[in-house]
Amino acid sequence: MRLDQVKALAVGALGFFCCMPYVALPVGARTALQVGSILSLALAAPSIYFCRRRDFWLALVLSVPLLVSALKVGVVEDDLELAIKSVVTMILCFTTVIAATAWTPKYANAMQTGIAMAIVLHVVVGAVQIYSFSIGQFPLESFYNNPSFLSVQDNADTIARYIQRPFGLFPEPSAMSSSLAPWALFWLAEGFGLVRLREQPASWQRLLFRCAAVSALGLIIVSRSGHAAVTLAAAGLFVVLWFSRCRATARTYWVLVAIVAVALPMVIYFAADALGDRLRGKSELGNSSWEDRFNSLSFGLRLLVDRDFATLIFGVGPGLTSPILQRIVRMEAVWSVLLTYVYETGVIGAIAVTIVAQHLARAWKQVRYSIAFAAIAIVWLVGITVTTSYVELLPLWLTLGWLAIWPTICAPLEVAGGGRRSVGRNLSHKPLKQSETTRSNYPRNWKLKVIDLTTQSEQPASAQKAPAIHRRWSHK
Repeated sequence: MRLDQVKALAVGALGFFCCMPYVALPVGARTALQVGSILSLALAAPSIYFCRRRDFWLALVLSVPLLVSALKVGVVEDDLELAIKSVVTMILCFTTVIAATAWTPKYANAMQTGIAMAIVLHVVVGAVQIYSFSIGQFPLESFYNNPSFLSVQDNADTIARYIQRPFGLFPEPSAMSSSLAPWALFWLAEGFGLVRLREQPASWQRLLFRCAAVSALGLIIVSRSGHAAVTLAAAGLFVVLWFSRCRATARTYWVLVAIVAVALPMVIYFAADALGDRLRGKSELGNSSWEDRFNSLSFGLRLLVDRDFATLIFGVGPGLTSPILQRIVRMEAVWSVLLTYVYETGVIGAIAVTIVAQHLARAWKQVRYSIAFAAIAIVWLVGITVTTSYVELLPLWLTLGWLAIWPTICAPLEVAGGGRRSVGRNLSHKPLKQSETTRSNYPRNWKLKVIDLTTQSEQPASAQKAPAIHRRWSHK
């Protein structure tokens, strides 16, 4: 096996195990070291050792506020041990961003293959869960062993008898949806011609990606997660863009029949069911009640702004919002990854988030304001802001690394020489060629014409002194 194949296999393993949060080694009573984190450390080590700033600067920007806030806790507070544990956990998550930015540009297809295989496994487990829940049993209970997440084993009977919402090998449905939705949408956009990969996947890989995308969307729908609404809105936008530009063929007709007759009724039914649960404030398990979510966000903001000036600037402290909320209002945590980071690091953390957002905006500009990029980024942002609070979910950080280097993975959609976007024309399935230049679009026997401004008439170039551009492009 060649070295390049070994590297591709390692990147594929990174994508697979980052999507498997329960493949982990317990470390203490409330933490665990995931295999995905171990692989991230191994793949990020060369970038850190050789000081490749382009690979690790995002992680460094996000790590500095945590270290400063932990220092403030050591000086002002008396809970430095918990703060240090939280900083270590977050930095381990940031190594996934480093690994993604360092290795994905060259091994994008290997990364996608690993993620797609993990998604298919989650969907299979989700199908088994649907059947087992119908008979009041929880399958594979012993596999859900990671102290970093809410204990599924302690609530297995409640989930199987009353909740009955499949979530694969994730802690709960919202965590599953937040982790898988961006990747399902990316492959959906690639299939509709909204995304053009620079390195084209093999036929079997493309088939795997599409199966993973469709099955992941199905699992997200039947899980009745609140995050499904924004995910389906993005998928609907992709369908509309594809339909508005596709050709009138028999294939297009049957795709529309499948969408209108099968997919659309299912989407409306399950979306209405999920929305009804949320509007009724139905609290089931963990992050399931939207009323509790927004209450936790409100209380977390008060912890930041209603205290002293040092707390406003440096934050509450890494890992300290959860015990404070448990003590004051009997809530487990602030149910948001992004806002928890801001509350715990204060104004300095907000500045770091702004720098990362600015970098993502520049990446969006480089791909000429791709609609697919914007939709996937919004779905990911909703997931980390109001859907899940588990910072240990490595797919969230893998997606951040992917978005940060999107221009190196995907080429801008453009018709060669025409300057118009080629959405919906299946250009994503054609490899980029050096011959796709402006020159190749002109016929070989074309002649430059010069307009005589005095007579307002056109004369052939042979009657005038040939300009430089004519001598360059003439094929005679």
